Amino acid sequence: MAKRLTDGNTKATFVPAISSISAPTVAELTDAGIVVLENTVTDDGLKIEFDEGTIAGNVLASTQDFESPGRSKAKITLTYYRDSTTSADRMWSVMTRGTAGYLVVRRGITAATGYATSQKVEVYTVTCGERRPMAPERESYEKVELTLYASGTYSVESTVA
Repeated sequence: MAKRLTDGNTKATFVPAISSISAPTVAELTDAGIVVLENTVTDDGLKIEFDEGTIAGNVLASTQDFESPGRSKAKITLTYYRDSTTSADRMWSVMTRGTAGYLVVRRGITAATGYATSQKVEVYTVTCGERRPMAPERESYEKVELTLYASGTYSVESTVA
């Protein structure tokens, strides 16, 4: 079995506007207003988790319990480095509390490769929470943690148009 390597093969972008989350366009993903995240987010700082509710489906005539999947909710946290150059510190200056947009994640292709049609991506409709500067650490760079709230629908299997 050939396993996919994650090192250097994850691209992440904050996009201000997408017309269809199931088919974002190359133009939307490369617009001047985007924020490139993969060179700022720490190597373990892209955390996307899902909470999923459970619907009980028990009936009187059964001696067993039955369940179905309920609502799901994406929980997204980014940990990133501050940039010492103000103009390059785009995550800090653009992704402020209340800013709405889309988190787009592409996996399995070198991060340096640009977006292209037919690529599979994840698209999450999000609103940025409060930026939380992290405690200073020895021999480390300044880091910030940011929660992206799922404020609309998401798709874990979109195709770039």
